[in-house]
Amino acid sequence: MDQPILITTTMNNTINWFVTAGTLRSAFELCKRDDGSQFYKLKETAQDLVEFVYELHDSELPNDWRYDTIISILEIIEDYNELDDDVSFEIAESLVDIYNHDLFQWYADHNDRINYMQEGLDEGLITPTSAAISQLSTGQFLCMKRMVDLIIERLKE
Repeated sequence: MDQPILITTTMNNTINWFVTAGTLRSAFELCKRDDGSQFYKLKETAQDLVEFVYELHDSELPNDWRYDTIISILEIIEDYNELDDDVSFEIAESLVDIYNHDLFQWYADHNDRINYMQEGLDEGLITPTSAAISQLSTGQFLCMKRMVDLIIERLKE
């Protein structure tokens, strides 16, 4: 993280945010709401990333969990020298919530996230008789892995 951020521009002077994970991370800023809570958002200079960030939201409306997860993914990717096939699995696995409350909150925030658990069932990662926590953590893992895969794919282009 102590490395300087390399930002390049294209022919029309727009920033190429996908040079490194650090460059992409620099497109976000931490802001404060009136109630004192903090949240991440795209900087005004990074509005050309709206479509990509929407894709990372997987059809959800903008929400703090997704933005926080994007930031966490980018900060972890910065520590990798090479982005091989195992990286997305490792990163997603490392980010899955370990507290039951957080997993239930993740699901409660957008109950469409049950589709990730269904995907886990379809892929044989869990069974219908798996504990609820196993189903939730598998669903969250699949959700985050999709986000990691999308980010890595864009960084490798």
